[in-house]
Amino acid sequence: MEDSFISQKDLDRIFGHAQKEHPRECCGIVTGPEKEAKGNIVYPCANIQNRLHDENPKEHPRDARTAYYIDPDELLKILKAAKKKSHSIKAIYHSHTENQAYFSEEDRKRALVWGEPLYPGARYIVVSVIGGKVEEFKIFAWDEKAGDFRQEKHLND
Repeated sequence: MEDSFISQKDLDRIFGHAQKEHPRECCGIVTGPEKEAKGNIVYPCANIQNRLHDENPKEHPRDARTAYYIDPDELLKILKAAKKKSHSIKAIYHSHTENQAYFSEEDRKRALVWGEPLYPGARYIVVSVIGGKVEEFKIFAWDEKAGDFRQEKHLND
């Protein structure tokens, strides 16, 4: 099954990454042509949250079991590659370990800058991994009218 912005093959790749990283949260980015799923690239990223926590536990109180932080150098490379291919950031994904797929306050805070989406048009995919297995996933998108993120229906609902 396919949503208009992401294929089942892309989702399976994300799910595999989430299972591989468990019990740590995984994170990554999906880039691709704006109007279709064909041509997407899934970029699994390094979650550097443990390193940040070890270096400064006061500023980063959570470790990679309950938080993620995409390596900024890796993010920059992905953004440059996307620009070269005329791709846009279609989705940012991460997993929640031993918990449901929901868009947390922390997720919301990190997805916004000055109350607006950091990556306009990008969706957020949250994958629940319990006991090493994917239980569910949810997709969230910015709702301009509400001024907040809302859960989207997808073909697997």
